[in-house]
Amino acid sequence: MTLHLLPRRLRTLLATLAYACAAQAAVAADITPYLQTPTANSIWVTWKTAEGDESVVEYGVDGGPLDRTASGATQTLAASYRLHGVQLTGLQPETLYSYRVRTGSQLSPVFRFRTQPTAARKSGHFRILVTGDHQLRNDDRHTPLLQAAKAKIQALTGQPLEEAVHLMLNNGDQVDVGTLDHYEFVHMKPSAVVSGNLAIMTALGNHETYYDPGLANWRAHNFYDGISYKGLAAAADESYYAHQVGRVLLVYLNSESNFAAQAEWLRKVVAAANVDPDVDWVISVVHRPYQAEQYVGDISQWFRDTAMPILAGTRKHALNIGAHHHLYARGQTRDWPVYHIISGGTAWDQFWGQSTERDMDDVQKTIANWTWQLIDFDLDARTMKVSSYAEGHPKLGFAYSSRLVDEFERRLDAAGPDKPELTGSADGAVVTLPHGFTLSPFRSPSGMALNSTQFQISRDAAFTGTVVDLIRDVENVYGDTGAPDYEPVDIHAGVDIETYTVQPYGLNNGSYYIRARHRDANAEWSPWSDARSFKVEGSADGDPALRLAKKVWAPGEPVVIEYMNGRGKAKDWVAVYRKGQTPGSASPSVKWSYVSGISGQLAFSGLAAGVEYYVAFMTDDSYVEIAPRMPFYVGDMPELTISKTQFNAGERPTFSWSGAPAGAKDWIGVYRVGQTPGGIGSTVWAYTPTESGTVTLGALNKGYYYAAFFINDAYFEISDRVPFAVGSEIASVSLVKSALASGERLDIRFSDGPGTAKDYIGVFRKGATPGIDLLVAYYYVDGRAGGSLSPADALPDGEYFLALYINDSYTEVSNRVDFTVGAGSEPQPDPRVFGLAGNLIRTGDALTVNWSGMPGNATDWIGVYRSTQTPGSSSPSVQWRYAGGAAGTAAFSGLAAGEYYVAFLLNDGYEEAAPRLPFTVRRRGDINGDGRIDVADRDAQRAALGSCEGDARYQPLADFDADRCISQADYRLWYALFTKQ
Repeated sequence: MTLHLLPRRLRTLLATLAYACAAQAAVAADITPYLQTPTANSIWVTWKTAEGDESVVEYGVDGGPLDRTASGATQTLAASYRLHGVQLTGLQPETLYSYRVRTGSQLSPVFRFRTQPTAARKSGHFRILVTGDHQLRNDDRHTPLLQAAKAKIQALTGQPLEEAVHLMLNNGDQVDVGTLDHYEFVHMKPSAVVSGNLAIMTALGNHETYYDPGLANWRAHNFYDGISYKGLAAAADESYYAHQVGRVLLVYLNSESNFAAQAEWLRKVVAAANVDPDVDWVISVVHRPYQAEQYVGDISQWFRDTAMPILAGTRKHALNIGAHHHLYARGQTRDWPVYHIISGGTAWDQFWGQSTERDMDDVQKTIANWTWQLIDFDLDARTMKVSSYAEGHPKLGFAYSSRLVDEFERRLDAAGPDKPELTGSADGAVVTLPHGFTLSPFRSPSGMALNSTQFQISRDAAFTGTVVDLIRDVENVYGDTGAPDYEPVDIHAGVDIETYTVQPYGLNNGSYYIRARHRDANAEWSPWSDARSFKVEGSADGDPALRLAKKVWAPGEPVVIEYMNGRGKAKDWVAVYRKGQTPGSASPSVKWSYVSGISGQLAFSGLAAGVEYYVAFMTDDSYVEIAPRMPFYVGDMPELTISKTQFNAGERPTFSWSGAPAGAKDWIGVYRVGQTPGGIGSTVWAYTPTESGTVTLGALNKGYYYAAFFINDAYFEISDRVPFAVGSEIASVSLVKSALASGERLDIRFSDGPGTAKDYIGVFRKGATPGIDLLVAYYYVDGRAGGSLSPADALPDGEYFLALYINDSYTEVSNRVDFTVGAGSEPQPDPRVFGLAGNLIRTGDALTVNWSGMPGNATDWIGVYRSTQTPGSSSPSVQWRYAGGAAGTAAFSGLAAGEYYVAFLLNDGYEEAAPRLPFTVRRRGDINGDGRIDVADRDAQRAALGSCEGDARYQPLADFDADRCISQADYRLWYALFTKQ
């Protein structure tokens, strides 16, 4: 029998054996090619050797001789680390090729690969293998996971992997740190199970950025610089790119940096894909996910808030693939027909009970398994099916043998569900609670199954302020059974998601509107039902709540708990539990008491010191909680101090503490202002296992920070926060447009601000001196450290600058931004000047007003008004006096605390000659302006200690002795006010 009469696969096998035998002496078994960046006509072949500079690929059409060669380049990344790269071009689409790589006498075995289809193919199947984080250096779990995936796919399809699947993608953290050692042993070596036959494309994870400044090793190993879609090239650092394979556009994003430039690039990619007749599907890949139910908050907020809305601009976007969490999760976005998954691979163990966890309505399943996914596009039917297979569990090891744990699909052309109707009460009905609302039966013209319902209840018919917004899925996998099996649990088993029952006291008395809709298993929503109005009677007039005067209580001190808006039942009760307890008969409370009435106070004594607790509010002798829990701690409150409050960038802060509990896992953590501990990791930290001590933490970049003392390796703060700053001109301010048309509004962005209560964006004329020249406009940022502002009123034509100023002062804490409005011409200066020496004073201080360039009429006058008043005979001023001339100065004293303005009025009338001057009078000692003199003011006083006028921390209201510096003398004067109230 001649060779050409043998079956194709047998010919291939014999040819491969022949090549292997002929070169047996030269084969280097440890050389495994790594395929990447495939197209219909090309592919990159890369491999690593310890020596040798020759980079050659010998290849040919599968089943024939390796009669073609291609050469490439070698990167010497270290003395024994040579990375070879050869691009094969001129290939035929969807064609199998055999090849081997050669460096000098080192020769790899023969491998096979298949080129990608062209966009012209609209039939058959296109498949992608997905894996996530593997990351572990000395515990290779990725190899067995890929071996299992390869075996399962070949069993499912009856084909070798390279014929069954077109591409493999990895969603980041393919290394633990971005060193050569990790690229070789954490990514390339485990990937060798498939990398010689199947091209692998990756997204940038956070771990690739560690120990790899400028992503040098990332760029060396990934040949993405030549990738583009519709002329939109990959990022200069190759951290994001769009790669089309067949009729699928894969958009790989960077969840770590380059957000502004990346968003603009993404808008262009999505706009092009939306009108591209050769793209049916858009799949996005990003490392930090859209949403997560474990380690809550550890997601990419940029991707969630910015990138996903951009991607939703095309209905072709069907799936987002994330990672970062080492498990599997799947959900649907709230408003768009887009699935999102976490493919978390086999990295560091992650399981239930390990972290902050929350059931999210846009996540349908979270399963703490080691998984991989197969995405199967049926091009004829225009459907995508995603199957997720589990191989193991962090508590059980590799125990599952490719168990199917989830499967879902997206059909591009299927119609959505029919519009439902609401039943349960007539429009305008008066209801008492409990009361149920039910949707008419689910109907789908495309035959899809029911997946979700959404009920909304609002105070207004436009549903602008919803009080209930509830999405429920037919299946909600959250948590597991624990030892010994750790099986996933469906917490919606037996739940009728088409009925929503408002429980007793679930709504307060009043009028409402309700509407609802269905979502099918294709992620498509039905239209909303017609809204119905109803009125609740016989319920409460406010939401149940608990309140504690403080979070830390001294040993032996009674803990006073205030409860409000209870259910009014005789056996409503309040209980104290230790942290970690779950209310129930098997976990009795530490202290408890029935309440007396709807609102009141309870005091609990005898609580053990050095313990974290929480208080819960429950109804009718049950364990049904009707208010958010309130955590607290019983024990001494440690004192935390810092060596100084202003540091240079790169300087290391030193902290001292005393009076601490001395727990082995107590710690000091430093956060940027605006960050919430637990929702994000600390910038620097250290354990503090002794009653007192000193620690110097790592160097910090410029920014506003605070430090706090935490206990038990968790995020409960038992000290006052200690604020400090690093660097100068810390905050950043920018404008979306710096040349505005006449009447156009400002669009301001700011970040890294100090986050104090009355920080503001101040606008001045070009050339003005803040604090001396007129403040044209100011916009408070509401205590935020970053965000955006778009003031409602436009500025007059002219040339200006703006900057961020701290806490009602003229101390500039950001860069300046110059801008123009209209032609930018400078108006002629108004000769009239009307100003205040300061717009924030204390009770007992005098307000100084100055003016010049006024008309000088004998009966021109100055009036002080409350901010809510309008000058007129029916609204007399609080104080007033005649001006007595065209220029002058006047003082007003004896003003009560409150918000005011000063007006300059003409001729004993109410015509105003100048813009009003707003100012605030605060109660003496009330530094933060909340109307009380309490520990919050003490904190503000302490935070300003050591500062003088001109410093960022200087607080005028804390300067009681008027020496323009804040010292212990000022603190003693404040304390005297505190103790006398």
